[in-house]
Amino acid sequence: MTGRLPARADHTRLLSGLGQPFLLVVTGTGLLHTTVRSEVYLRYVKEGLRPYLVASGILLVALGLAGIGAELVRRLRQPSDDHAEECDAREHEHEREHEHEHEQDHGHGHGHGHGGATPVAWLLAVPALTLMFVAPPALGSYTASRDGAAARVEHSAYKNPLPDAPVAPLALEEFIGRSVNGPETLRGRKVRLLGFVSAGKSPDTWYLNRLKLSCCAADARTLRVEVHGTEAPDEDSWAEVTGIWRGDPVTAGNPVPAMEVDAVKPVGQPLNPYHDVPPTDG
Repeated sequence: MTGRLPARADHTRLLSGLGQPFLLVVTGTGLLHTTVRSEVYLRYVKEGLRPYLVASGILLVALGLAGIGAELVRRLRQPSDDHAEECDAREHEHEREHEHEHEQDHGHGHGHGHGGATPVAWLLAVPALTLMFVAPPALGSYTASRDGAAARVEHSAYKNPLPDAPVAPLALEEFIGRSVNGPETLRGRKVRLLGFVSAGKSPDTWYLNRLKLSCCAADARTLRVEVHGTEAPDEDSWAEVTGIWRGDPVTAGNPVPAMEVDAVKPVGQPLNPYHDVPPTDG
C-alpha cells in the first residue's frame, strides 16, 4: 500500500521533533523568571547562586531556540513531494509490519506509533511552567519542628561584649552562639531578635526560629530560641521579640537558649527568609 500518511501523523512527528527544544525553552524561561524578574529563587537556594542560575537559564533558552530552529529548517528542506511520498509509504509499511509482529507477540492489534510517548513528554513542561505562575512558600514551622535545633554553633568572637545600647539587635545565630560560648555577654542585656513562630512543648512557651542554608532548601538547619513571658503569635508568622536571656545552661549539642520576652512586634516575612541577620530599626 502506498500513499502519504494522514496529516495527523505529520503533526505528531513535528510536535515530537519540537518537544525537547520547547521544554528547554520553557525550563530556561522559568529559571530566568525566578531569578531576574523576581526573588522567588531565594526560597530554593542561597543568594550567591543567582549568577549561576541566570547563566543556566540563558543557556537552556539558547539551546532550546537552536533546536527549534534546526527542526524548522529540517522541515523546510524536506525532499520533493514524490520522494517524500515514497518515504512515507515505506514508513507506513514498516509500521504495519511492526503492528503485525506486535499482534503475534501479544495477541492484540494495538500498535504503538513512534509518536505515542509525545503526550507524556509534554507533561514535563508542567514543573517548568509552575516556576513562572506558582510561588511556593518558604520553609516554616513544620520543618523547624521536625528537624529540631541545629547541633552546630559557629565559634566566632562571641566573647566580645555587646554594643553599648539599651537594646542590642542580634541575629538568631549570634544570640545562640553567645548563649553557648559567651554567656557572660548576655547576662542582664536586653536584645531584639527576628524569626518565625512555631509552637512550644508547653502551652506557655513557643519558639522563635530561623532556617539557615548551606546551599539550598534541602540542607536547611534550624536555629531556635525558646520564648517565655508572652502569648504566642500565629504559627508561621514573623515577629521581632525583645527580652532578656534567662540564663539557663545551653549545650552545644542542643543549642536552644530560653529568653524572657516583654515585647513582641509582628512583622512581614523578609525578602530572603533564610538570611539570618539582626532586625533593623526600619
